[in-house]
Amino acid sequence: MHKLSGIDATFLYMETNETPMHISSLMICEPAKAGENPYELLKSQIVERLHEIPSFHRKLMHTPFYIDHPVWVMAEVVDLDYHIKHARLPEPGNVEQLRMVVQGLHSLTLDRDRPLWQFYIIEGVEDPAFGLKKGSFALYTKGHHACLDGGAGISVMDILSDREPTPRPPLPKSKIQLYAEKPGFFELIGSAYGKFIQQQVNMIAALPALSKAIGNVAKLALEDSRGILSKMRPAPKTRFNVRIQKQRAWGVQSLSLPAVKALAKQTGATLNDVVLSICGGALRRYLERHNELPDRSLVAAVPVSLRELGDTSNTNRVANMNCEIGSHIEDPVERLALVHKNSVQAKKELAAIKEVFPTDYSFFGAPVIVSAMAQVASRTDIVNQMPALLNVAISNVPGPRHPVYFAGSKVSAFFPVSIATHGCALNITLQSYVDRLDFGLIACKIAVPDVQDIADDIVAEFRQLKEAVKANAAKEKSVAPKPAPAKSVAAKKTKAAQKPKLKAV
Repeated sequence: MHKLSGIDATFLYMETNETPMHISSLMICEPAKAGENPYELLKSQIVERLHEIPSFHRKLMHTPFYIDHPVWVMAEVVDLDYHIKHARLPEPGNVEQLRMVVQGLHSLTLDRDRPLWQFYIIEGVEDPAFGLKKGSFALYTKGHHACLDGGAGISVMDILSDREPTPRPPLPKSKIQLYAEKPGFFELIGSAYGKFIQQQVNMIAALPALSKAIGNVAKLALEDSRGILSKMRPAPKTRFNVRIQKQRAWGVQSLSLPAVKALAKQTGATLNDVVLSICGGALRRYLERHNELPDRSLVAAVPVSLRELGDTSNTNRVANMNCEIGSHIEDPVERLALVHKNSVQAKKELAAIKEVFPTDYSFFGAPVIVSAMAQVASRTDIVNQMPALLNVAISNVPGPRHPVYFAGSKVSAFFPVSIATHGCALNITLQSYVDRLDFGLIACKIAVPDVQDIADDIVAEFRQLKEAVKANAAKEKSVAPKPAPAKSVAAKKTKAAQKPKLKAV
């Protein structure tokens, strides 16, 4: 029996009809071999390797009377007609049509009586403007955040895909153990009360680490009391800080990964600093066009992975840090400098409490109480009246650094599709893939119907930052003091001969 952790279960409790809690990706694949059906090929490969992913066989089982978090149990049947679906774009099958299809699919919640995942193989993708040849297809994947985070999702894709055009043989089923256990009433009750007691024991054991964390925070407050106080004030209220509706809008864009890395190295910043800075600039442009730009900087929630190296478990290992992204600054170089400074400070603050950062919780009736809070946010206007803690979520997921193949077809782009929530109607997620940075922007369609404009602004902001850095470097070079001309040896000797000689006394 595998009980969900508090963080995993929270994604279930937060889910409403307006706020689906699944994370997705859209992979655009090159055409399959002539005469072959990509749907049949890809479905066959997924089915052959399905036993290698235990989480794809698990479904939820609630504890009696909902006194504690649910547990995962093995599903008796995995209905492949539900989990692997087929679609085809109408001609001409361009990227704009593909975006519309993904927006519709992403707004639908997963069936909780089944394993929480779905794949859609979408044929008929053809758009010469984006370099998509006739016969290209897309793979849209959907998995509930209660099962996995971005890092775990990449691990699943590593199992289903290949590094070579020729698919590998599946692992023998004898090497993969799927436990078909189904706990009884008293076992679930005993497990719940055992978890409550264990939580109290863990709290006592964590007291030394908690004391250390409090000391770390106090030290940071003494070093930068003004900065700590400024972070305690609410974020500026924007159109992103509203109660959202079910409909979604999705925008996509890409940048060159080597170009972003080179710019980060040139400016002494990190890749993530550059991303936060250009996102801040893009949101500045967008809000200026709508005459809604606040005087203060927008605040971004930036997920930080707590996953240890080599950890491929299908659970959530993530924390959040808040960082101002300099949207109130027009100059892109000044904005990047401020973002770099804010990011360094935010990392210090997270490091101070990392050892006691809550990754689990358990209390009597948690499923009912937390779910009720989510329903209040969905059914009332309380989110619109509350002060904003943040404005946007910006997440950077490290993806494969090598090309991947599905059923022999090479993946040419790897766009993420994440989650919008009440009070945070816009989520910007980017994922590295080989030499690309693929951006996927998901938003409430009512609050941000023109989200593709923000995606395009990100590219424009990167170009502007690159040009500004180049111009500053040229300016510094032109005003640098010229080195004094070297004097000849003869001139040095002449000058030495002219010096008066000292007489010994």
